[in-house]
Amino acid sequence: MNKNLRKIHIYVSLFFLPCALLFSLSGMAYIFGFNQNTGLKEEKYKLIKNIESGNEKQELIEFLKQNGLKVPSNTSIANANKDNGITIGGIHYSASIKQKSQNEYIISVKTRSLLGDIIMLHKDKGLWYFSVLSVAFGVALFLLYFSGIIITFFATKKDRNKQIITLIAGILITFILAYISL
Repeated sequence: MNKNLRKIHIYVSLFFLPCALLFSLSGMAYIFGFNQNTGLKEEKYKLIKNIESGNEKQELIEFLKQNGLKVPSNTSIANANKDNGITIGGIHYSASIKQKSQNEYIISVKTRSLLGDIIMLHKDKGLWYFSVLSVAFGVALFLLYFSGIIITFFATKKDRNKQIITLIAGILITFILAYISL
């Protein structure tokens, strides 16, 4: 039993190591003031044209093509703003069109940096594929710590008192710092 539990613990840890690194690095970057717009490259263009309501997406795609700009691979409307704007694309590259006044539109093309992309994934702003991995990682973390405690407290008799004291210290420090930080 203990041998199988250790194997499961090791292989699940190794599988989720890249995910753990991604979340820890993006979380630390966010705490230190970086955000999804760090390194963002944004280009804005003015379009003077009469666009019939509902044709904004087609006009945006046509504008991108005519001006030698990349058309996002996903042209589904990702965001419909209440201020007559729409966005197509994903978290790394997107294009939007927003009405400024009668027959005047602002077209914006955004390209995020790698750090910006990673922070957006951390914040669950991407497609559902990474969300599934993120939830699985959360479940794995719980199971890894739970199995680690079982391995430590029930399988390893050496230094048990030190291990319990370390666990209690971790619990106390976590709750105290969380409470005074609220």
